[in-house]
Amino acid sequence: MKKAILFLLLIISNYCFSQGDCITALGVCGNSSITYSPTGVGAVTESLGDCLSTGEHNSIWYKFKIATSGTLTFVINPADPSVDYDWAVYGPNTSCGSLGFPIRCNAATVIGVSPITGLDMTSTITSAAGGSTTPFCKYMDVVAGETYYLYLDNFQGGASTNTSPFTLTWGGTATLASPFTDPAILVHPLVPPGTPAANPSDPREVLICTNPSVFNFDVLTPGILNGNSNFVVSYHYTQNDAISGASPIVTPITVNTTTVYYYSVHYQDPTNPDNPINYCRETGRFKFKQGSISAYDGSLEVCANPGTPTIGTFDLDLANVTLQLGAIKKYYATLANAQAGTNEIGPVNAYVSGNGTVYVKVSDLAGCYAIVKITLKVIPPVYSSVLKDKTICINGRATLDAGPGFASYEWSTGETTQTISGVGVGSYWVILQTGNCFALQNVNVLPYTQPIIKSVDISFQKVVVSVTGGKAPYKYSMNGTDWQDSNTFTGVKRGEHFVYVKDANECQQVDIEITVPNIINAITPNGDGANDYVDYSALANKANLVFTVYDRYGNKLFEADKFNDYKWDGTASNKKILTGNYWFSFTWNEPKRNNAPVKYSGWILVKNRN
Repeated sequence: MKKAILFLLLIISNYCFSQGDCITALGVCGNSSITYSPTGVGAVTESLGDCLSTGEHNSIWYKFKIATSGTLTFVINPADPSVDYDWAVYGPNTSCGSLGFPIRCNAATVIGVSPITGLDMTSTITSAAGGSTTPFCKYMDVVAGETYYLYLDNFQGGASTNTSPFTLTWGGTATLASPFTDPAILVHPLVPPGTPAANPSDPREVLICTNPSVFNFDVLTPGILNGNSNFVVSYHYTQNDAISGASPIVTPITVNTTTVYYYSVHYQDPTNPDNPINYCRETGRFKFKQGSISAYDGSLEVCANPGTPTIGTFDLDLANVTLQLGAIKKYYATLANAQAGTNEIGPVNAYVSGNGTVYVKVSDLAGCYAIVKITLKVIPPVYSSVLKDKTICINGRATLDAGPGFASYEWSTGETTQTISGVGVGSYWVILQTGNCFALQNVNVLPYTQPIIKSVDISFQKVVVSVTGGKAPYKYSMNGTDWQDSNTFTGVKRGEHFVYVKDANECQQVDIEITVPNIINAITPNGDGANDYVDYSALANKANLVFTVYDRYGNKLFEADKFNDYKWDGTASNKKILTGNYWFSFTWNEPKRNNAPVKYSGWILVKNRN
């Protein structure tokens, strides 16, 4: 996690002038190295003491706090070997108004040999006056929580006439306090604004839509802080100002793509405004870059939803409309909505639509955007033109063929071939693949409609069969072996018989059992006990049996049923009828074959004698 802080300056570069006074001392951020080039002095004439008796020349003040106890050393290395740096350390826990005597002080002159000076682990002295040749003083034993001031001065006079930056590096076992290395303070890594430039040594780049552009720097602050509390970000024109926090940019300004801008982050202890780490700042630099949204029209194709051949479900995010990293995409049903930013489509991964167009607003974090369109196409299911319903005999077997041209086949029977064989009557389906789409097609194997014996008319020894359904022409038989085209049989003897029928499909034959009754053609109802009535009670087991007698004009004279035991004694309305021939008929239903109606008709002679 700590590596995330490396986006800030690993070497804190400090260039300013106001830090020439103790009261404006710069905060030291941990054990990071310091590079600085002091010029001039501050507004306050400090009482330096000890080895520093010649006054200030080109000075800088630092304030640091000890994080962990131990030994402390440092090395001051001027960039120019002809430069002489003097220094002093004050503390611990002193203040600018009463610094007291320095606990370490060195004004040694070693020009021409080595300008390096500082604290090390081998020196035993705590002070070196001007002109001495002992550039190092003894290390310091420091305790966590202590604060110190460090004063550095680029001496001018004698052999030293140049101003030059120095680099200060820390050593020893102690560590210096920094809010940027304390996980209890900096919970999340800070995030620099913008993106890295093509050349990593160049400033980071923040996008703007137009150049020049009015920009509010405050919009960058939440991203930099990354959720950390009690940190403050300010923005500046120069690095010196960023280091010191001077002259912050506090209102939106007009920016361009050539000027380098700086940001500065410092901690603000909510319980101790004088905490030394409050003065520690980390800075960074950035430039603006004109943003350009690269977006283009796209298209999407999806398979139709099951049962809706013109409707599909689209994942709009799959449309290729930009290659720009970090682009923000919002989708709209109309161009007007996209332009106004209203009625945004959601969820975008389950947009149900037919063929049509949607619009996508492609934007970046800077607010630059472009509106392009996505053409939507629904691929309808592709069905087999070969696969048709088949009709077979009820006990038959069929072959179903889905036809060629499909990438795969999956039948409801589990088979994965183009055709399946040996299937009986029933309903089946097959899933057909075309490209990446699948279509489910249903197919039925139906039984032929069987013929139905509609009725049977029996007249003496003649039987006439009426048939419906199935497929004409029909064939008829009374023994199931010998077949005839005619539906009429003659010479049929009385008794029980079967009539067989099959249609042109020649599937399973149907049959019906009929009865040719023993017909009595004459009665003499004179009470002598011989032939006084006709008795057909033997047919009482027939369903819906009715025996009816008519005169020659078709007038019904008598109807026998189960209430009169299917008997007739030659009377009508309990009166004897005249001697003569009369017509009669029997009707019933054969329960063993669809209750087919059977009708038997004939005549009977009635002789009424006294």
